[in-house]
Amino acid sequence: MKFERRFVNTEERFPAIKKKNIVISIIAGLFFAFVFYSFLYLSREIIRVLSITDKYDIFVLSDKEVVFYNLFFAFLSLIFAQSICLSQWFGKPRKVFEKGNIYKTAIVNDQLFLNTLFLYWFTRVATLYALFMVVTPLGGFYVFSFYPKYNYLFILFLIVLFLQTWVSIRRIYKRKALKWMLLSATTISVLAFALSRINLVDYQKINQICFEKNIEQKYNLELAEVEVEALDYFYPLRGRDIYLVRHQSDIAEFENPLIIFRGNELSFDDLEHNILLYLELVYDHPRLLRFPLYIDRSIKMSFVNRLKEIMSSVEIGTVGYAAIPKNREFDKRYYSNYSNYYSVWRLISQKAYKQASLEGFEHLSVCYVNDSLKINNITCTSKDFYLKLIQQIETNDNYLLLFSVDEEMIFDDYIFVLSEFRRAVKTLRNEYAIKYYSTEFENLDFEKDSVIRNRIPLRLIEIDGTKQK
Repeated sequence: MKFERRFVNTEERFPAIKKKNIVISIIAGLFFAFVFYSFLYLSREIIRVLSITDKYDIFVLSDKEVVFYNLFFAFLSLIFAQSICLSQWFGKPRKVFEKGNIYKTAIVNDQLFLNTLFLYWFTRVATLYALFMVVTPLGGFYVFSFYPKYNYLFILFLIVLFLQTWVSIRRIYKRKALKWMLLSATTISVLAFALSRINLVDYQKINQICFEKNIEQKYNLELAEVEVEALDYFYPLRGRDIYLVRHQSDIAEFENPLIIFRGNELSFDDLEHNILLYLELVYDHPRLLRFPLYIDRSIKMSFVNRLKEIMSSVEIGTVGYAAIPKNREFDKRYYSNYSNYYSVWRLISQKAYKQASLEGFEHLSVCYVNDSLKINNITCTSKDFYLKLIQQIETNDNYLLLFSVDEEMIFDDYIFVLSEFRRAVKTLRNEYAIKYYSTEFENLDFEKDSVIRNRIPLRLIEIDGTKQK
């Protein structure tokens, strides 16, 4: 017996649905899409608000990132809305033995299973991502971002999710389904671009509020950049940060910079009084306290020296100059906020410099002359300075570095000399430790550590270079 061609054809017609029910389903789907888009949008902004640090730093998204994530949220919401509509259209009440019942049931089950499984997975991943971005001491938004390096993942998610909603329908309705898919993709794309233009929250206003309270942003603070090997682990308590920044407005060069301490703008005359008040509150011995100094790289050393004199007068023992690694892996805000690495130095007053005995040491004089460095009258470039220091320290065991600090010198040049000197000493100490103890210097116990520190000390005295001109 010869069968007709259509006898075993499983291709079905689209279920007959009243126009009223189609319109209601579409309206309900669009309403769901807007609500779900709003939920995703507001969740992102809540994560950003929760990421605000004690220094009013915030997880900042560029305009391009906002547009991209808005589009992703819009497409995702509309794909889910489409899935809901399909479930309604194919899930209407049917007779038990109605033709094609099993196929239509499979379509509905696929939609429900896909929605549930994807939402379960997406919620877990989004929650973990949100927690990571909020916990800024672990890096958070400073060290990782999906955009633009991994934005293709979001595009693939949408493509796979969209195609997955049509798997059962494509299997049953064959060629007809291709036309429906094309129409669906076009409609969703148009609606997604329209929906993504809706910004429920003024994200730029949130950024601006934080920027106005963030000292680095407000005063355009530019920290010095040094080699990472020159930085030390330095963990001061928050609230002891002292900022030396430039005025926001254009002012004459001779005018004093601003000092920011505990959120207040102070003059040099007011700083000492405010530090003394703070010391009365913490009940700690001043010599044991550590104060991080955030100094703009363009500030002249005349102001920096004045700041150091004030801190020495109230018996502050140690300061850490905030700096940023030159070859950094992450956002520079990470290093200035949570890396806890600074160029650490003990404070010695100018009186101590004058009274210090310079006899009995082999002097290494370092100074800037016409933007060039000199070591014992040997001119060298900034690139060669580190190697020259190593050679001089190795040659002169009982050395004493005399750093000539001119009041017109900028802080960037000052911290460069200090950091390169510390880096040179660290290198020599590490080489000595590997040679005699077969391990790196930082892994030594206290006794061996002390031996090397005495063998290769960190000897530096600052002298007034202004008077030497």
